[in-house]
Amino acid sequence: MTYQLITTSSALAAFCAQAASAEVLAVDTEFVRQTTLSPKLGLIQLFDGKQLALVDPLVIDDWSSLQQLFANPAVCKVVHSCNEDLEALATKNLLPVLPLIDTQLAAELAGWGGSQGYAKLVQRVCAIELDKSESRTDWIARPLSALQLEYAAKDVEHLLDVYQALKTELEAKGHYQLLLAEGEHLIFRRCFALPLPFRHLELKNSNLLSPRELAILRELVIWRQDYAQQHDMALGFIFKDHHLLDIAKRRPGSLESMFNIPDLPGREVRRHGKTVLALIEKAKALPLEQCPAPYYHTDLFGGFKEEMQKITDGIKAAAKASGIPAEFIAVRRQSAEFFNWCWRVNDQDRAQLPVPEFLRGWRRDILLEHLPLPAHIQPLI
Repeated sequence: MTYQLITTSSALAAFCAQAASAEVLAVDTEFVRQTTLSPKLGLIQLFDGKQLALVDPLVIDDWSSLQQLFANPAVCKVVHSCNEDLEALATKNLLPVLPLIDTQLAAELAGWGGSQGYAKLVQRVCAIELDKSESRTDWIARPLSALQLEYAAKDVEHLLDVYQALKTELEAKGHYQLLLAEGEHLIFRRCFALPLPFRHLELKNSNLLSPRELAILRELVIWRQDYAQQHDMALGFIFKDHHLLDIAKRRPGSLESMFNIPDLPGREVRRHGKTVLALIEKAKALPLEQCPAPYYHTDLFGGFKEEMQKITDGIKAAAKASGIPAEFIAVRRQSAEFFNWCWRVNDQDRAQLPVPEFLRGWRRDILLEHLPLPAHIQPLI
């Protein structure tokens, strides 16, 4: 299939004007994200069923036409595994993208299997094997070769065929509107980020720390996020999550002690060690009652594994009752979010947190009667 390489705002506006009359628009992005906090957008691929465009974001200075097209309610946007694409598009203020269909989620909902790759879906629907040899391209480098551009074009060339096949199956099952509702949820989820003072709750095994250790971890997570944003640096290139947990548990009082923590990068200790030690001392000075507890309402708390199993059982029950696959209803991140909201913050702090995804939109409708709702939570529902 032929494609148009768009390198001017006027050419982009012309494409968008024509695509505005289409029913669907296939969308994909290519980006680079190795050491930076935010993805670096290198290309946007668009296909409305007639014209295929490759938009060079490094030279476009007016995005208004694409912003309008992405927000046009009459044009359904189709993306495969859209979370990172949305994050990349957000760097150019190109959200919202609505209505939105994610074909990976559509395949999950249709019962084709979880986490299906685009190439596998194209093989299933179109009997075509895609070449993935350019998947590691540096999409910021210029010029892009003809082979690289052709590779990028193929990432949307067959996406509408995949979409139509899935739409037919989901409409037959009565689940297509549910898929549209999930697309809307994916867009507005970005408005419900966990406030920075509570981000430590998201670190695996943070629930195993003592209150004083949690206070240290909280300070470290806040500092790391601020530093990452100021320097556009990926979190793991400052300290990885398990490094912060090790520091919080060991509470080093000197640079020498920090250097003795196994696996802690010496270069980062030299760069950030004094700041980290100051944060540890700050957390140590807090009154114990101001330190976060591992769990609250411990008189009702049955244990981490036990409460998580109750949540898992509730999801399975909701899936059976609704006929919606359990893997579409919930991923582990959402279960952890609900668990933390119920058990890992006190009643005053809970009011500062976003309502868990289990209790919003279509998930609330099918999950509420099956979720294990502790007595201290029930008045909030």
